Amino acid sequence: MKNTIYREELSAAGISSKTIMGALDCCLIRLCRGVYSVIRECHVRDHSRIAAFIRDADWISFHVDKSPSDLKRDFRYQTQLRALRIQSYRWYRPEDVIVGKSAAVLHGIPLYKDASKAITVRHPRSNSHTEEIIRVRREVPTEDQVRFGHLAATSAIRTALDLIRISGQREAFAALEWVLRQTTAAQFPGFNPKFGYTEKFQTEARRIIETAFYPAVARMRSGQVTAQRMVDAIGPFSESPAESHCRFNLIALHLTGFEQQIEVRDSRGFIARVDFLNEQTRTILAVDGSEKYALVGPSLIRKEGEQHNRLLSLGYKVIHLSFDEVLSLSDFRDKIFRQAPELK
Repeated sequence: MKNTIYREELSAAGISSKTIMGALDCCLIRLCRGVYSVIRECHVRDHSRIAAFIRDADWISFHVDKSPSDLKRDFRYQTQLRALRIQSYRWYRPEDVIVGKSAAVLHGIPLYKDASKAITVRHPRSNSHTEEIIRVRREVPTEDQVRFGHLAATSAIRTALDLIRISGQREAFAALEWVLRQTTAAQFPGFNPKFGYTEKFQTEARRIIETAFYPAVARMRSGQVTAQRMVDAIGPFSESPAESHCRFNLIALHLTGFEQQIEVRDSRGFIARVDFLNEQTRTILAVDGSEKYALVGPSLIRKEGEQHNRLLSLGYKVIHLSFDEVLSLSDFRDKIFRQAPELK
């Protein structure tokens, strides 16, 4: 997996500690103590034997023409490295349960600008703290545990609930919605959001909240009131963390009447499925992301420009919100009240 290799394997192949140190950040990266990953087929003579451990060609291809600074700025890549570190760490104790942000990484729950490095675990009888692992003495209910191969971790639902205390309500709300959406979509094979959402989708989400989320809240040792309130408010329709942050702001500002993922049509037919619509005030909130345009190019910008004009012709007011604006409640409030004062 990702050309993961242990120090003992390198030593057995006659590769010295000096050569390993020289290869770091050249063709080798250190994942954790005694564990490395081969990222390039190196042409440095002293490093040539390291290339024999390449098994994942795609991992090598990914690193071609990417500098260390490029990789450091790549949030998805850094998250992937964290997952590799957690999975390849070799000094877990029996009964360790991976928790918090480390569990979130394993589940793929999006975390915004997370820079934490130590693995966080709970153990029923042990406390310890090193640069690589933080172990807290506390039991995790069996019902809130899942397995990742030989590793135990908190379930996705319990992990998202734990983020309330660790990361605050905003990030936890986005995590809870992400987990709900993923869990709901898993019940509909072939689900594709491009084709919209059925009533069954929302009904299934509500069933999952009642049968899985509420029991997990009841098992929490503290913070149940806040967790219950947040679970009551989540929905399955946010298609990105940015949309979840937008929903969080609407709830915090007590702005009601907005519905998500609503199809709008005119005499020519379908125009768009909009992120948020308040029909009473004819207000649409469009949560933008520069990443979306970088991935698909200018054709989408032209298409959305046409959609925007058709929506305006129907009397809708479209407020475009950047990711930075939905992250700040004050910026969000100022912008929407400035452009749509009737929402006050």
